[in-house]
Amino acid sequence: MVCLVGSLVGLTFVVFLFPVTAQDKGQANVSFGKPQDLEIEMVSVPDSVGSGGKPVPTGADARSSQEGRWLRIDVPFATEKKVTPEVKMRFFLEGYEVVEAEKGGKDTEKFVVLTGEVTYRDVPRGAKHYAGMFLPPSSSLRFAGLKPNGEADWSGRKMNLRVEAIDQGTPVEEYFDLQGDKEKGLSGRGGKKDPEWHKSAEAQEIPGALLPITATPFWPKDYKRYPQLKQP
Repeated sequence: MVCLVGSLVGLTFVVFLFPVTAQDKGQANVSFGKPQDLEIEMVSVPDSVGSGGKPVPTGADARSSQEGRWLRIDVPFATEKKVTPEVKMRFFLEGYEVVEAEKGGKDTEKFVVLTGEVTYRDVPRGAKHYAGMFLPPSSSLRFAGLKPNGEADWSGRKMNLRVEAIDQGTPVEEYFDLQGDKEKGLSGRGGKKDPEWHKSAEAQEIPGALLPITATPFWPKDYKRYPQLKQP
């Protein structure tokens, strides 16, 4: 703070000049990290989880069981306030569901948008928090499309991912877009030419397909990785 003292025709006045902060400039309290800082991978359930108890029944494809590999998505974000009471994150992930043909026909696939949301509360100021969501093994198998091992396209960053933030009920203008810096997304969707890919008339939304960590076997082992979750 700077204090200036002056006089005008015998009248003394004092002017206080306060430093302009990021908040005064209109900078959002919540901001996302760079796409290269995204952590997205197919992971197996930790050995310390699921041991003991009754044997696990599996389907014809063992990859679809709960012991199969999960898609884990950790998106970096930062907060400026000392404590942010509530931050909600909405995830939109590109996927393709296999449509099985009738006998003698050929299978096809349709474009889907997998969605989910997670809310954190009392988030302390921090330069690198993570918002995390998971896609279960059976859902990964269902929405990976016709391509063999198509789930690798998610961990290979070839599919679109968009994350929107809501800070205490107010939508944050900035959003996370994995393919946003490209003219066109690697799958042919998204990028600068198709920023609203998640609202495409061709897409079928699958709400709740993506799960917060509390609905997975990774909880509570990894609870320290994320801010405090708000329970429904």
